[in-house]
Amino acid sequence: MAQALSCRMSRLVVSSRQFISTQSATSAITPTPKFGFFQKITNQGVRCLSSVIPVRDTPINARVVPMRNMQGQSNGVDFGATSSLKPIIPLDAAENFAAFAHANRHQKVKPFIIKRRRLQLKTYLGNERNIRHSPWRMNLVCQFAAGLTVPEALKQLMFCQKRKAPLVAKVIRRTANLADIRHGLQPSQLEVAECFSTHGTHLKRVKIMGRGRSGKKSRRHSHIRLVLREIDFPTKLLQAESINQKRKWLGLLKTARDEFETAKVERDELAELEEMAAALEEMARKQKEEEEKE
Repeated sequence: MAQALSCRMSRLVVSSRQFISTQSATSAITPTPKFGFFQKITNQGVRCLSSVIPVRDTPINARVVPMRNMQGQSNGVDFGATSSLKPIIPLDAAENFAAFAHANRHQKVKPFIIKRRRLQLKTYLGNERNIRHSPWRMNLVCQFAAGLTVPEALKQLMFCQKRKAPLVAKVIRRTANLADIRHGLQPSQLEVAECFSTHGTHLKRVKIMGRGRSGKKSRRHSHIRLVLREIDFPTKLLQAESINQKRKWLGLLKTARDEFETAKVERDELAELEEMAAALEEMARKQKEEEEKE
């Protein structure tokens, strides 16, 4: 089933590429389609891309054609199931893929395909233990941040009128910093996959009551478990149901790519400066040794 679905979607990509290339070659009046707004501008007006890209050239039950990548080279790449795409891709390829997904939005991707890609993503675990707070009230704040991207979660927690909201934001920042240290991932490339609170070690205390009586009470403590996961932008574009949702993820992808490129340049400059400092230190050490010999 997965092979048939991926092959069908791969044929749709190849047919749409061939259609767009033939249209641009034969017509000098019609400009290149702009996938950023999922529309094709022609001399008759504006039409939706779903009415332009052909659905398929062969029936569903036909034999499988060789799958091709974005350049049309047959190398067995499973483009339809998005298994060959990286979690963060170039913006032009993302716009083309979003247009392809919107034109074929009637084809639903099987859950095990999404699970297969999700297992390949990088995850980062963060926690905070023995917090002097009720686990039920703490879980309200944790579930408020769950499912959001890291920048959006930090922005929402900034305006959350709960006492432990800054603590949850602190744990998210610390775990995002861990992702930057390990693999160079920026906060815009991460989402809050899991965030919940559990019971900690409760302290038993004496409860003083009237008429000389006493009882038991507990000082509640809680733990926070946080899991940050790398955002898989092709899957998000594929699962987005409306054009506005696809535009939102394209905007987030653009921000993530800009921050990733900026951080990469900074890391390269820092590595170059460290190499220069090591070379100068080595030269100074050799010069000192020569002076001592003399």
